[in-house]
Amino acid sequence: MIIQRVYKYPLGPLGDWIGITMPEGAEPLCVQMQNGEPYLWARVQVGSPPCTTRFRVTGTGHDLGAVGRYIGTFQLHGVGSLVFHVFADA
Repeated sequence: MIIQRVYKYPLGPLGDWIGITMPEGAEPLCVQMQNGEPYLWARVQVGSPPCTTRFRVTGTGHDLGAVGRYIGTFQLHGVGSLVFHVFADA
């Protein structure tokens, strides 16, 4: 029986590229703030082997480079002070 769940992963420490260890084949769903910290939520298949997935974190107006699917946007330090956008690796 395949069991799927939604898990959350912290996005820190922030950098241009971050790696998150999650089950192989995880599907990133969204990025939001919780308790003042950015998190990524993903649908995972329980029991899949872990792997590191890379994400591009970029500020508004910065070069994107080669990126994949858009995951979401989050704001730090109050509403609109620092705005970041998260993309899956291409």
